[in-house]
Order: sequence, then C-alpha cells, then structure tokens
Amino acid sequence: MLLVFLLLFLLGCIIAVVFCLNALVDTLRFGLPFVSTPRWAITWLRDNLQLTEHDVVYELGCGSAPLLVALGRKFPAAKFIGIEIQWWPFLLAKWRTRRLANVRIRSGDFLKEDLSSATVIYGFYITNFMPKVAKLLEQKLRAGVQIISFGFAIPDWTPTKEIANPKTGHGSKIQLYQK
Repeated sequence: MLLVFLLLFLLGCIIAVVFCLNALVDTLRFGLPFVSTPRWAITWLRDNLQLTEHDVVYELGCGSAPLLVALGRKFPAAKFIGIEIQWWPFLLAKWRTRRLANVRIRSGDFLKEDLSSATVIYGFYITNFMPKVAKLLEQKLRAGVQIISFGFAIPDWTPTKEIANPKTGHGSKIQLYQK
C-alpha cells in the first residue's frame, strides 16, 4: 500500500514538473506567460458589457477560458471565439466550454487569425508584447470595434475608460478602447 502511494506521488510530481517545464518553454517560445484574468475583472466585464446577438467577441490568448464561460452564459445570443496557442490551456478551455453552443475555442496564433468579424476584442498581455498587439489591431480590425485590455496599455492609443479594482481602487486596470 505504501509503495502504491509512493508511486502515485512520484507520478504526480513528474506530471507537475512536465507541466512547469512546458509552461516555461511556451513562455520563452511565444513571449507570453499563461496568466488568468483576475476574478474581479471577469465579474466587472460580465456585469457591464452590453452584448447583443450581433456581437462577435474574440479573446486573444483565452487560456482556460474563464471570461468566455462567464460571458457565454450571460449572453447566449452573442458569439464568442477564444484563441489559445498553448496546448494544455487550449484543452482545458475546450472542456470548460463544451456545453456552451455560442463559444468556440481555436488552437493557434492569434496574430495570424482573421479578426474581420470581431465587434469586441479582449486580451491580457505583457508590456513587451503590446506593440505587436497594437500593430495587429491597426491592421486587422475595422472601425468601431471595442477593444478591452487588462493590465497593460496599448502603445499610442488612448483609452476611453479605465476601471480599477473596485475593492482596492488600485493595481492593474481594465482599459477600454475604440478603434
């Protein structure tokens, strides 16, 4: 019995190390770490976005899709598309959204995606990646698209609104932009 426990423990440790090494390699390879949007920001977006059946919301780098799940449940008439390049968050996102007919998860590089149907774009990136995001938004989005960035400003763009954590009043903010 002790041997079985030790073998299971060892297997769990090996799996954890593999996931950590994979996350490190993917972060170095793609330039973006896997970090989820905080719960307060998901709640604020769910409660304050006004989406209709005409909206197509893209989350670029959707991770495990907690935002898409929250929005997909609240706005069943809108369409949601998540794009994730790392394999394990992609698989988790597919699993979490399997019962939401209005949510689709794609595996791939969002910098290479066709975003022409988007009415809303959401992303949570890091400072050194924001110039690539700004270039993507300028090139691939039509006028009128709402852009939401968490934590980091889009270079040379002016937000129409910034929302701080309502509990603390400081820290990373939701930034709303209009193309």
